[in-house]
Amino acid sequence: MQATGIIAEYNPFHNGHLYHIQETKRLTQQPVIVVMSGSFMQRGEPAVLSKWQRASCAVQGGADLVLEHPCVFTLRSAEFFAKGAVQLLAATGCVNTLACGTEHPQSDFEAAASLACSAEAQARLRELLQNGLSYAQAWEKILGANTAFRSPNDILALEYTKALLQTAADIQPLYLQRTDEGYNSTTIGSSIASASAIRLAIADGDGSWQQAVPDYMHAALAAGGYNAQLLWQLLKYRLRLLTPQQLAERCEASEGIENLLSKAADCTSLQSALAACSSKRYTASRIRRLLLQILLDLPKAVWQQQAPAYLRVLAFNNIGRQLLHRMKTSAQLPIINKLGKNALCNDSVAYRTQLSAEVTATDLWSLLQKDAALNRSGNDFYQSPVYVRSKI
Repeated sequence: MQATGIIAEYNPFHNGHLYHIQETKRLTQQPVIVVMSGSFMQRGEPAVLSKWQRASCAVQGGADLVLEHPCVFTLRSAEFFAKGAVQLLAATGCVNTLACGTEHPQSDFEAAASLACSAEAQARLRELLQNGLSYAQAWEKILGANTAFRSPNDILALEYTKALLQTAADIQPLYLQRTDEGYNSTTIGSSIASASAIRLAIADGDGSWQQAVPDYMHAALAAGGYNAQLLWQLLKYRLRLLTPQQLAERCEASEGIENLLSKAADCTSLQSALAACSSKRYTASRIRRLLLQILLDLPKAVWQQQAPAYLRVLAFNNIGRQLLHRMKTSAQLPIINKLGKNALCNDSVAYRTQLSAEVTATDLWSLLQKDAALNRSGNDFYQSPVYVRSKI
């Protein structure tokens, strides 16, 4: 049994994601394995729903198996986010295609990725970053002023393609046209809208978001949400408690950015802190990721992991169960279903490091929840993978 992989966050799962899965299955005639971010997103924000809720929604929408993308990769730049996810898909031993949603599927991502992986391009990248350009701006200069590599999803598709080349994975990319108005769009004009627009509408009490997500999402999204004020209070506490050097020891700070972050402790809100710290060189997403790394209070080495150490199941259906059965012999990493009391007892340092960080991230996410039923510690140990019975 072969499968197609999708890398996603589903924050939240919406009709555009539903179309992506359906179109992937139509074109490949294969089951779909999703690698999905856990409690925190690559743009440095808490998930709107728990990872188990979002994984279950994805399976209800057509995915067959959802695996967790650990926070030690999701709270990093697009390069490491993509590399970790591709390595996870390759480690299943049964994925031969990666379906990428992109604004410009006709672009030559493979030629651009080959150029980007060259020693010359990497040297030029380091030079441009040192000169103050952001990661995205640097790649635009290296690859040429091609609009195909400006949007977030096109950049991610390029990073996925680079990761496929660098890991020598026997996985072929499949580029699919995105159907919404863009990753950062904030408007909802039809049944297809971006996750950003949906989150904004929910926060504003605008019910237009309901047309853009499957019906089975309505109740969970209406009741869910995290306490943004509490998040900022916790962040401010850490920023005030730690010196710039101590901040640098807990995140991927470079170029003295820890001094900038330290001064943000006097800001009155997360929004004002982002405005004070972000620039063309330091994007708001990068600042948010660094702040969450600091809040998780883990050694810097945690954020320098080079490869995932396990495959963790979040949700599956009947076909997903068959895939898991095959992965017992094909998988190149240990498969985690439910965490037992000795889950962190493993000979692999990477395994212990990544799983411990994930437990910490889930506990932080739980602490931020408005729903008292979710606001408990140890959810990683209480929650089993969600089995979604296939419709006959």
